[in-house]
Amino acid sequence: MNAPVKTPDAVAWHLQGNWAPVLDEIDAGPLTVTGEIPRELVGDYVRAGMNPRSGHSDHWFAGTGMLHSVRLADGQAHYRNRFVRTPYYDGDLTLMGGMFDPAASPANTNIIRHAGHMLALEETHLPWAVDSDLNTLGAHTFGGALNGSMTAHPRHCPVTGELLFFGYQLAKAPYLTYYRVDAAGVMVEAEPIDLPNPVMMHDWNVTRNHVVFMDLPVVFDLKAAMRGEPPLAFRREAGARLGVMKRNGAGGQVRWFEINPCYVFHPVNAYEEGDTIVIHVCRQEHAMAGGFENLYGGEATTGRLWRWTIDLTKGTAKEEQIDDVAADFPRVNDSLVGLKARFGYTASLNAEAPSLTLGQYLYKYDLGSGARITRDFGASSRLGEPIFVAREGATAEDEGWVMALSHDEATDESRLTILNAQDFNGAPAATIIMPRRIPYGAHGNWMPT
Repeated sequence: MNAPVKTPDAVAWHLQGNWAPVLDEIDAGPLTVTGEIPRELVGDYVRAGMNPRSGHSDHWFAGTGMLHSVRLADGQAHYRNRFVRTPYYDGDLTLMGGMFDPAASPANTNIIRHAGHMLALEETHLPWAVDSDLNTLGAHTFGGALNGSMTAHPRHCPVTGELLFFGYQLAKAPYLTYYRVDAAGVMVEAEPIDLPNPVMMHDWNVTRNHVVFMDLPVVFDLKAAMRGEPPLAFRREAGARLGVMKRNGAGGQVRWFEINPCYVFHPVNAYEEGDTIVIHVCRQEHAMAGGFENLYGGEATTGRLWRWTIDLTKGTAKEEQIDDVAADFPRVNDSLVGLKARFGYTASLNAEAPSLTLGQYLYKYDLGSGARITRDFGASSRLGEPIFVAREGATAEDEGWVMALSHDEATDESRLTILNAQDFNGAPAATIIMPRRIPYGAHGNWMPT
């Protein structure tokens, strides 16, 4: 097991403790398991993260992408980690250094699979394809149809099999483009959308018939960037609004609904109910208000569960806070993305910490009532994004498992825990001990074989 990296307090938070990178690539297994891995789980849990190869990066967003995989089969688990070998791997670029090369992606934020392609994502560059063993294949352009950025948060439609995503540009208009890819991986729609400002649009929302963009006031300033000043900052005066557009053939025509200035890194889910669109989000008061480093940290920059209700007939948007605990990195059952889901799962955050600090809890929400079940992993545990995996042939929405990668600050041990989602506070189905420290990271997915 790798020893924890010792760093002085002057080193940036994203390079200290279990945020610090690991620099080797290993294969290990079978891994030690407490409990029993469900035999139905055959596939790969894969998670992306920021892992600067040199040991240094000028911002959390800028670290070289590393993928961590736990392959499950026959009740056993095997681990593998690999860098994504983009120009970031070769050149150790700064955040701004790769801005104008669409292929120069750190590929460090998410990993998805669509139409047979596994894609490592980061939101201001092209996706990068890897194989099932995490070997890098190259930049992916959907047959030449994509020549700019792709969000790290695309959405698979469980009804049509389509992949829906957007890309934002910071240096030139149009600042936003919407894309629709069919189930076979062919780009069938690309629509430029006018925005008044170049904003960091980290995530978005989809429903069965609409997409909803979040034009929130984290605004890019090229002149400031060229002067070496923070390139992104929260500018309340720019306002905030939600843009509703038909998923298919809208020609870039968007209806905008004003909301109170805020920031949302991650929505939970969205769905249509008659003439309304209901969206659950992890909303924070602002982001980067005091500079580019202030992504999370403190009460005002930590998400809470809110509900937005857009009335398409009245032309209004209603905002309601649902819970007051700090929570983010939300997921639902993937078969209900864009449809009405009862349950959402989030990780806790420490709102009292000065920088992004994961907490010791996972939460299971009843999105209708707002009721919350809290799963406590112990004071020294830090939990990442919970991923729901449905049981094959399930007849209930929450019939399946919740997987979450965690790290124990006291023992320096990383684990993958598999919970029975219907017995959220019961004994884990399995706890898999990782063969090495896995740094805190971003997002991942379950990829069944």
